[in-house]
Amino acid sequence: MWIEFSELNIKLLILLIFPVFMQLQNLSKEAYIDKNKDHQIFKAFRYFCSYIFAGIFFIIFKIRNKRSSSKKAQSPNDEEKREYIIDEILKKDERKKTIIKILFMALLCGIGMFCQFYMKLFENKKYRNAKQSVEIIFYLICLSILSYAILKQKLYKHHFVCLGIIAVILIILFIISIPLLELIFQSIIFYLGYSILFSLYDILKKKYINLFFFTPYFIMLIIGLVNTTGIFLYDLIAYNTNPDISGVIIGLKDNINSVGDVFLFILDLILQCIWNLGFWLTIYYFSPYHTFISDFISEIFFYIKNAIQKGDGIYSTKYAPMFSISYFIVLFLILIYTEVIILNFLGLDYNTKKRIEQRERTDSDIMGMISLRNLTKEEEGEDD
Repeated sequence: MWIEFSELNIKLLILLIFPVFMQLQNLSKEAYIDKNKDHQIFKAFRYFCSYIFAGIFFIIFKIRNKRSSSKKAQSPNDEEKREYIIDEILKKDERKKTIIKILFMALLCGIGMFCQFYMKLFENKKYRNAKQSVEIIFYLICLSILSYAILKQKLYKHHFVCLGIIAVILIILFIISIPLLELIFQSIIFYLGYSILFSLYDILKKKYINLFFFTPYFIMLIIGLVNTTGIFLYDLIAYNTNPDISGVIIGLKDNINSVGDVFLFILDLILQCIWNLGFWLTIYYFSPYHTFISDFISEIFFYIKNAIQKGDGIYSTKYAPMFSISYFIVLFLILIYTEVIILNFLGLDYNTKKRIEQRERTDSDIMGMISLRNLTKEEEGEDD
């Protein structure tokens, strides 16, 4: 077979959580939020407030983990000895590790906060027509470079081939859409900065998980508590000193005017929590590369929605067929890039995870056979 799927895993469905629930959250948001009264500070507040709902999943995880660990039979003496040994070995390094954990968590909180306000500081509606091409290629390139630099994830032949073809397709789309673009140079600079920030944030999430073995639920809960508290304290001071730079309290007053709005607000936070959690679980179970699948599927939804509703510019009937076909080709290439799909020709499958594991098993079997043969020869020699 020239094309095959990697080992099918039910966890691959996690990749759909982000795009599906993001669309649902957009619907819930539109039901009670006035676009003209939705300040970026209020958006950031809702975003990080949704993180706090991950605490529910964290509590469920802890309860399930406690039940499973209680079933393991282990004598008290062995447990006491093990705890004593571990305490003695790790006692000297514990304080250093705690400081590193706190500083790293503070870094994640800071970058997460800056990512939210970067869009307010630099975003311009005139950049948006470049989003469908410029942002995608920049994000994938930045993700690849930073993953190699920080996570030491190597790039192989199938990665470079896919990245090259994707770049060519998106550059062609960008060139075609130039007549519809405004502020071209500024758009490129904006999306370059956007891609560096968000890809760095995703990669540092994975780094933190790898270093300290915390669950995504716990990390989301802490980031949510820290950043939500920070934003609310800022807004409380701003509202009482200079309301023009406030956002949260004014946003709540302008958009939540009934009991129904309260329920929509909570629903909005829950749905936002789920799609954020989908992103975190993708990083946790797979890699930052795999978040690009979710992000790109979301971009396809976004494009189709705008093509139906607007039908002008890059969403017009003149451009829509070309963009749509290109997107599905790019999606196919991304699946190859992330090794969900494997191409069995031109050596594109050689350094995929599945083939590497197969070679390791084969080598292990061969070494086992050699060892068994040597042992048999030794036994025969002893008999003689």
